[in-house]
Order: sequence, then C-alpha cells, then structure tokens
Amino acid sequence: MVKIRDWGQRQLDEEAVEDNSGLGKAIRYFIKHYEGLTCFCRVEGAKLDNNLMEAQLKVIALGRKNAYFYKTLAGASISDIITSVVATCVRAQINPFDYLNAIQRNQEHVKANPQVWLPWNFHLNSQMIA
Repeated sequence: MVKIRDWGQRQLDEEAVEDNSGLGKAIRYFIKHYEGLTCFCRVEGAKLDNNLMEAQLKVIALGRKNAYFYKTLAGASISDIITSVVATCVRAQINPFDYLNAIQRNQEHVKANPQVWLPWNFHLNSQMIA
C-alpha cells in the first residue's frame, strides 16, 4: 500500500497525471485518506466494506424522499415509526408482516408486557400468536 501511495504521489509530482482528471482525483483521495483506507492492513478483524451501514442509510434516505408525499405531520411521524419497526425486524431476521400482525392480534399481551414483544424477542413469543 505504501508503494501504491508513493507511486501516486510521484505521478502527481512529475505531472504525469493531471490533477483534475479522474485518476488524479482518485490518487489525491487515496493519499488524503490513506490512514483510513489502509486500516484493514493494521487492525485485525477490520471490515473491508461498509455495506451494512450503507443499507441502513438507504432506509433513512428513502424515508426522507417519501416524506414529500405525506399530507400531515402526524402521517409522517407514524410512517417514521413503522419504518423503524420494519427495519428493526429485518435486522433481527423477523418477518415484519408476521410481527406486526402478531402485535395487533395480541394487543392485551403486548400492553401487559411490552418488553417481551420487542422485535428481537419476537421468536420467543411465536407460540403466543393468536
């Protein structure tokens, strides 16, 4: 990685690559962010990608885009809650449709003991589904 960084710096210094070209911008980015981009070489177990975080951010971006179409602030607020619950279900590997149906069917149980009915505890409650 050091050799690649040094090669890139030489290309820029010798003006073999134009600063504003795609390659020049990529080399500058690599040099500027070298420590973070090469962290996986020094830190055992460091992730090589951030796909999980990008997927989570996509849910937020999609919600913001859809917010333009809500008629009221209350509707937007309810949608935020439902989106959060669905995303939590997906992360906990629970079917959101089954989960939301079980919550509705077992309202009294949920009100009596809500912490037991959180999405990550749902599989424990599957025998209680009406």
